[in-house]
Amino acid sequence: MNNELDTILRTLERERGIGRAAMLSTIANALQAAAKKSLATSGDVRVEVDPHTLAIKAWERRVVSENATGTGYVSVAEARKSKPDAQPGDTIETEVNPRVFGRIAAQTAKQAIIQGMHESERDIMLRRYSGHVGEIVSATVTQVVHKDVWCTLVDGGEAILKGRDRLKNDRLSQGDTFRAVIRFVGAEQDPRRMEEGEDPGKGTWIGRRRVKLIDEPVGNPCVKLSRTDPLFVRALFAEQSTEIKEGTVEIMEIARQAGIRTKMAVRSRTAKIDPVGACVGARGARIRQVISELNGEKIDIVPWNDDIEKFAISALQPATVQRVDVDRERHLVVAWVQNGSLTPAIGKGGINTRLASELTGWDISVRELDAWGQSDDQRRAREDAFQASIRAKIDDMAATLAIPRESAEAIVRHGFLSPEGIFETTLSEFIAQLGTPAEGADASNALDPESARAAWLAAERCMMQSISKSDTAPAGESVANTTPIQ
Repeated sequence: MNNELDTILRTLERERGIGRAAMLSTIANALQAAAKKSLATSGDVRVEVDPHTLAIKAWERRVVSENATGTGYVSVAEARKSKPDAQPGDTIETEVNPRVFGRIAAQTAKQAIIQGMHESERDIMLRRYSGHVGEIVSATVTQVVHKDVWCTLVDGGEAILKGRDRLKNDRLSQGDTFRAVIRFVGAEQDPRRMEEGEDPGKGTWIGRRRVKLIDEPVGNPCVKLSRTDPLFVRALFAEQSTEIKEGTVEIMEIARQAGIRTKMAVRSRTAKIDPVGACVGARGARIRQVISELNGEKIDIVPWNDDIEKFAISALQPATVQRVDVDRERHLVVAWVQNGSLTPAIGKGGINTRLASELTGWDISVRELDAWGQSDDQRRAREDAFQASIRAKIDDMAATLAIPRESAEAIVRHGFLSPEGIFETTLSEFIAQLGTPAEGADASNALDPESARAAWLAAERCMMQSISKSDTAPAGESVANTTPIQ
């Protein structure tokens, strides 16, 4: 028995899970491929490895010929040594020593065997981890290439933590042990969250996430880990919360900017359990463990609500929203915050609004109320109503005093809204005040002395007539309402 080969096969089977039969088949195929590159053989070679003795045997097929020579032919006399009835044109198999394949063929065989080992490992990893996407695993760093971390999983096998799947404040070096979530298992197209600034036209939607499909090199491990994917946050809370693990509390959606902030919406299947409290834990014990694993990343946990108005208000926490307007046709939510709270509500770089939008699946716009607690539309409506009332006052002043509308406008703009207000000032004070433009108005808003005198005298006559009517009205009413005595 080939003891050296037997030791190698046992080691591969024990440490890497590669089956003995699969490896023997790989070796046979590699040697057969190597024989085709050997100058000492015809290239038409069959190789077998005995599964019990591990003896390697090779047979070469050659054509019987009387005249032709070369590695692919054999003379009639030589052929009849192994096959007495051999005739020209027949094909015979003769055993050949694998050592004649040569050094180049041996190198080819070695590379093919190594490649076969990698393919076998990949198949084993695919079978072992294909159903475990979203689960947390522990890994030990074996090599750091640029920002990519090659690692060995505690349960066996090789994995990779790409630079984009690391937190910015992760400090990993050879020999370190870390935890991450299995994000993807496979060797083909790998979906990942699109980075800021990338062309959205090259992405696609998977659920609520815009992702980009990328092709990984064949040599990369088929198990890809992540510490930035929302799946990691989901798995961490499932570890800490019994209610989530049992399914009583459900994580509905997660929006995350790794290393900075995460927003998570949860709901309870029973009214007896507070979903947010189940994630936070007593005195914040549960959420503290998650934050520690994420290197201090901020986490907002909000209750899920089918009512988009209530859900949007919760999603914008820690901002305090006064009210929201919903445009269902445009799938837009406009949230109004109190005066001076716009910047913290939007968040640094717009992160709070962006994550709230991703969490709800609606476009969210945050706007600020004025000092009176009114929105832009309300403020415009108030200003329009005020201007309408001013115009009505001007028209009423012009009609009552029988003066030009331009003079009435100047009087109203100076704050005199009725004849009574005009009559309360002296003529000289009125002329002096109307002779300068009103505050915030242009020079044309002033009134010349003659026009101001005429307006004041008109107001005086109006007031005198009003006093006269009030003095005579009771006597008239008494006469009108008196019944003669019969």
